[in-house]
Amino acid sequence: MASQPSAPFTLHPIAQAGLAVLMAVGLAATALPGAAQAQQAVQAPAAAQRQFQVPPGPLAGALTAFSADAGVNVSAPPALVQGKRTAGLQGRYTVREALERLLSGSGLQAQAAAGQGGYVLAPAPALRPSAAAANTATLSTVTVTSQRDAAEGLYAAQSRASGTKLGTTLMETPRSISIVSQEQLKTQAPKSIEQALSYTAGVSTEVTSADVRMTGAIIRGFSDGSSYYKDGLRQFAAGTYGSLNDEIDELESIEVIKGPASVLFGQGRTGGVVNVVSKRPEADHVNSVGVTYGRYHRAQLTADLGGTLDEAGDVLYRLNLKGRDSDGRTVGARDDRISVAPSLRWRLSGQTQLTVLGSYSRERGTPKSWWPSLFTYPQIKDVPARLTAGDPAFDRFDRDTKSLGYELGHQTDSGWQLTQNLRYSTIDIDYRHIYAMDVLADGRSISRANLAQRTKGTTLAVDSRAQKDLRWDAVQHRLVVGVDHNRYKERGGLGFGWDVPNLDLNHPVYGQTIAMPELEDSRSTLRQTGIYTLNQFQWNRWIAKLSLRHDTARTTQGSMTQPRMSDSANTGSAGVLYQFDSGWAPYASYATSFDPTTGLAYDGSAFAPRRGKQYEVGVKYQPAGSDTLLTASVFDLRQTNVTTQDPDHPRFSIQTGEVRSTGVELEGRAGLTRELSALASYTYLDPRTTQSTCAAEIGRQTLQTTRHMASVWLDYRPHAVPGLMVAGGLRYKGRSPYNVASDGSLNFNDAVTLADLAVAYETPQYRIALNVNNLFNKTYYAGIFRGVDREATLSFKYYW
Repeated sequence: MASQPSAPFTLHPIAQAGLAVLMAVGLAATALPGAAQAQQAVQAPAAAQRQFQVPPGPLAGALTAFSADAGVNVSAPPALVQGKRTAGLQGRYTVREALERLLSGSGLQAQAAAGQGGYVLAPAPALRPSAAAANTATLSTVTVTSQRDAAEGLYAAQSRASGTKLGTTLMETPRSISIVSQEQLKTQAPKSIEQALSYTAGVSTEVTSADVRMTGAIIRGFSDGSSYYKDGLRQFAAGTYGSLNDEIDELESIEVIKGPASVLFGQGRTGGVVNVVSKRPEADHVNSVGVTYGRYHRAQLTADLGGTLDEAGDVLYRLNLKGRDSDGRTVGARDDRISVAPSLRWRLSGQTQLTVLGSYSRERGTPKSWWPSLFTYPQIKDVPARLTAGDPAFDRFDRDTKSLGYELGHQTDSGWQLTQNLRYSTIDIDYRHIYAMDVLADGRSISRANLAQRTKGTTLAVDSRAQKDLRWDAVQHRLVVGVDHNRYKERGGLGFGWDVPNLDLNHPVYGQTIAMPELEDSRSTLRQTGIYTLNQFQWNRWIAKLSLRHDTARTTQGSMTQPRMSDSANTGSAGVLYQFDSGWAPYASYATSFDPTTGLAYDGSAFAPRRGKQYEVGVKYQPAGSDTLLTASVFDLRQTNVTTQDPDHPRFSIQTGEVRSTGVELEGRAGLTRELSALASYTYLDPRTTQSTCAAEIGRQTLQTTRHMASVWLDYRPHAVPGLMVAGGLRYKGRSPYNVASDGSLNFNDAVTLADLAVAYETPQYRIALNVNNLFNKTYYAGIFRGVDREATLSFKYYW
C-alpha cells in the first residue's frame, strides 16, 4: 500500500505554553538573585564562580578538561606536566581558584599570559620549611561549606556525560542529554533505575506499572528494549522476561542520551539509550552506613566504605553493600536483595591508572499480579490491591548476577589518551508465574494459566579507544578512534502451562499444588564488533561534531527456521552548535541507528535491521557563573523496516512499516533563589504509524505512548535552619493507548498526576530523611496493571 503523506508538524498550543513557562523560569533564575547576579554580569569571566567537575588523574588530561570547562587556554611545556597528577576538582570556584586547586601539590603555579589571555604554567617557588608546615597546617583545618551550593547541587548541570566518549561538556554537545545526578538520587531516593528517570524530559516510565523483572522505559516514543548500558558497556536483557537491575545505591549518576546512538554503542533502539555510571573510589571519600524502613515491612541496611590502602595514596578502594528484607504489595510477595559492589583504583604510574569494578547481587522477588484485561472486564478495577491472581507458593522471580571488569587509562608522552573498558558479567533467572486470562460466566471466578523461564546469560563487552587533541591553525580538533566488541551467550528455556485451577475472587484459595510447565530449550549467541571515529571541531564559538561507525552483528540461534543472522550497518551523527557570550547555545543535529530484527519473510529471506534517524534542533542556556541550565528541543524521529502483516500471506510479515515520532522537549534546572531550586520538564509527542499494510493503523498513535508529560520538583533549604531540606514534586502523564479493541479503536489508560515528597535533615555526622511516593495514594492504571500505591520510607545514615 502506498504511504500516505504525513501531516505537517506544528507546535502544539500546550507546547507553546510550556516553552513560555520554561523561558520565564530562565528569566526568573537570572533575575531573582538580584544585585548579586547583576554584579556578576559585569565582572570579568575569571572572577565569576562556575561549576567544575574534573576527575582525578594525569595532570595533562585534567588541564585539557579544565580548559574546556573554563573556556580559557592553559599552556605549558609537555615536560613540565609529564608524570604529574591531580586530585581533581569538584565544586563552584572562580577560574583562578579552580586552577590553583587543580595544581595543588604539583609544584607548579599559573601565571597570567600577558597580552593574550589565559594562563601559562611555571615551577612554583619553593617554600621555606616553616612556611610549608604552616601552610599545610592551615589547609588541613579549613572547611568551607556553602548553603547555595547545597541547594543548587540537585539541579546543577553535570558538565559531562561519560557515555558520549568525547569528554566534552553538555554545553558543547549539539544534542539533548539528560543526567540524573548523585544529589538528585540521594534527595528523591528512587527504588529503581526506571523510577529515577520519572522526572526526566522525554522519558515515560512505569508503562506497565512497577516490575521487578525488567528495567525499561519509553524514550521519545520508542521502547529502550529493557536493555541499558553501564559505564558505556551494554547490559543485555535476558530471555523473554528479565533484564539486569543495578542497585541504585551503587550508582553515581544516570545518563539519558536521546535519539539514535548507534554511532556510540552499535545496535540500539531509535528513541535513545540509558547509561548508568558506577560509583568509584575517591581520595576524599566519606564513609557511611545507613538503615531504612518503609511500607511493606521494607527493611534494609547499606554501607558505603572507602579510603586509601597505602601511604602514598596510589591505591584507593570503595565498597558498597546492601541487604534488604521486604514484603510486596500482594499476599505472600517478597522483594529481598543482597548486593556487593567492590572497586579498586590503582595509580600504576604518573601516566597510567587502573580501576577494577566488581558486583554481585542475589534477588528473591515476586512478579506483579497479572489480571484479565480491565478493558474487557471493568470489574477487575474493584479487586483489592493486595489480592493476587497467582499463587504465593508458585510465583517467584529469582535473579543472581555477577560482574567483573576494569577501566585502564594511559596517557602517552605524545599526547594520546588510551582507554580500555572491559566487563564480564553473568545473569541467572528462575521465573515462575501464574496469570489470569478471563472472568468466567459466574462473574466471580477467573481462569488461569502459568509460565516458567530459566535463563542463564553471559556477556563479554570491551571498548578500546584512543583520543588526542589536535590543532589546525585556528581550529581545535578532538579526535577519538575506537573499536568495541560484544559477545552475549544465552541458554535457557520457556514454557507455558494450562492445567491451573480457577480462582474465586471472593474467597481465593492459595497454596495449591500446581504443576510446572514443560520448558522448550533455546540458545542464542550474539557477536557484534564496531569500528568508530568521533570528532569535535571548534573554531571561535562554533562547535561541530562529525562521527561515523561500521558494525557487523552475527546471531546464532537454536532455531530450525532461522539458525543464523548476519547484519552490517554504517551509522553516524553530525551536529553544529554556536556559543553566545550571553550563555545561549543554539544547535542542530542528525543521527542514525540500526537494530537487528529476527524473523523470516514468506520467501524465506531474513529481515533487514530496523533503521532509525533523527533530526533535532534546539537551544541550551547556561548563564556564566551559574548552575542554571535550560534546554529546549524539537525533534523528528523515524523508524523504518518495521514489520507489518503480509497482505498476500497473512501468517507472515513484510518490512514496509514506518513509525514516526515528532515532538518538543523542555527541561530546566535552576536555582531560583539562594534557598529554593527547581527541576522542571515538559514533553509533547506525536508518535504515530505512518506506513503499514493495515490501513487502520496509518496515522494512529502507537501503543504505550503518551502525547503529554510534565513534571516539576521544588527543593527548599532555608538558611534559618541549616541542614533542613523540604522538597516535593508533581508528575503528570497524559492518557496512553494500551491495546486495540475488537472494533479497531484504541483502549486508553486515563491521564494521571502524582505527587511526591521528601523531607531531610543533614549534618556532617548524620542524615535523616522521609520520602513518600504517590503522596495522596491515587489509584491509577498502567496498561492493565494497577499503578504503585503510596510508599513511604524513613532512612537514617551516619557519616565518618
